[in-house]
Amino acid sequence: MSRLDFIENQHRLERENRLSEAEQKLISEVQEMQKHLRYPVRPDQPVPASFEGDELTYDQTTGEFTAVGKVHVVQMDGHSFDSPDSVRGNLQKQQVELPGKAHVIQITPGQSRVELDGYRAFYRYGAKTGSMESAKGKVDHQYVSGKRFEFYPDHIVIYDGTTTKCGAIRPDYHLSAERIELYPNDKMILYKAKFWARGAVLFARDRYEKDLTKEEPLDQLPRIGYSKDAGVWLKQDLSQPVANRVWTHEHLYASTKHGGRSYGDLDWATKKAGTFALSYGYFEDSDENWVKRKPNLDWNYGHPIKGTPFSYGLSYRVGRWENQSNGIESTHTVYGFGISRAPIVFHRWYLTLSTGYSVTKESYDDSTVKGLTFDAALLKDFDQRWAAYAAYSYSKNNTRNSLFDFNLDDYSQKIQTGLSYRITDRDRVAAALEWNAQDGELNDLDYYWFHDFHCTQLILRYRSKQDTWKVQWQFTPW
Repeated sequence: MSRLDFIENQHRLERENRLSEAEQKLISEVQEMQKHLRYPVRPDQPVPASFEGDELTYDQTTGEFTAVGKVHVVQMDGHSFDSPDSVRGNLQKQQVELPGKAHVIQITPGQSRVELDGYRAFYRYGAKTGSMESAKGKVDHQYVSGKRFEFYPDHIVIYDGTTTKCGAIRPDYHLSAERIELYPNDKMILYKAKFWARGAVLFARDRYEKDLTKEEPLDQLPRIGYSKDAGVWLKQDLSQPVANRVWTHEHLYASTKHGGRSYGDLDWATKKAGTFALSYGYFEDSDENWVKRKPNLDWNYGHPIKGTPFSYGLSYRVGRWENQSNGIESTHTVYGFGISRAPIVFHRWYLTLSTGYSVTKESYDDSTVKGLTFDAALLKDFDQRWAAYAAYSYSKNNTRNSLFDFNLDDYSQKIQTGLSYRITDRDRVAAALEWNAQDGELNDLDYYWFHDFHCTQLILRYRSKQDTWKVQWQFTPW
């Protein structure tokens, strides 16, 4: 399903990037201004602006202007200011002030996309700095509110603010902080942060940093579900920095059949030597196989190959593993190398390719398994409703020749296909098939139903070959 989720995430990103009606109107107004320019505007000149209002005054000598009534100001660099009261400013100093109620839009290239409603807005569009009081709205993909906003060329600061990606009037979850720093297309830093779900504080952090360059699941919020093997289960992930580029991560898990099975790890992301992770505790794979690592050390390094669409990766793992189904313990060692290509995109088709080589050693029986891995997948994004994929995978390692079943198939060669259909804006169904190409038989045929609430999602999965159901409810990062 991860392949179909890739296309669904692309659709979701497209929806997030859609312009609002007010932003579309601003673009049209800017384009209209550009058509009627009498001469090109140099970078050192004030940005051209247009004004609408019940009463307008302008001093050509000083550059000062005032507008009273229903005021609408458009600047050609991609700003608009609206107020039902009044606006004043200075074109020569390139500043505008809205002393009362204000609606501000910014779609300037290279800066955050902003649409806010608030009070007492002041902006120096030449210096790209300003402020706004008691405002709420949207900055890029984040819904935000705060007692005070400060605007800078490369970031926005919000005091006594909140942020969430949930667009509901009463968000299912949000983060609050004494100070929030938003760096467009980079990161968000919160100081004295609190994590809220359904009106309750789950936990707090003195400092919390979020990477805005990638979509991350909201694992720090609880997830609940049911499966035949585990019964009712509850999961939550917590993380906190302990030093520069070093942080801890705790995965909390409890179920009615297994009890508590959690793990923790200490991660160090070096500048040039990859990432190290030391972990201890219980780990589960997608087939509900459990191992206890006591402890385990992972090293991973990846880097793009300059001037090509390819990337390579190196990995090393060593740990004392215990199989939770039969009690076997072994020192588990894995060396790996892989190379992958950036997706090839053509007419809504996506082709992904990757290959690698691994060596796995076990102290329990002195066994060694080594061999190639290969994966090729073709995805088709038909439209906003339909998506499909087909894939072929090969791995020398499988449950027949390995001591541990963890994250392994029962065979070396498999063919996978899947189809997804969005019924409504809130409902999507999918089917995924896995064919054992080594023995020529059907291994899995699973059916899914995804239902979106405000900002949570219910997932039902029926595994027809096993005749079992799985249910999961989780908060969603959109």
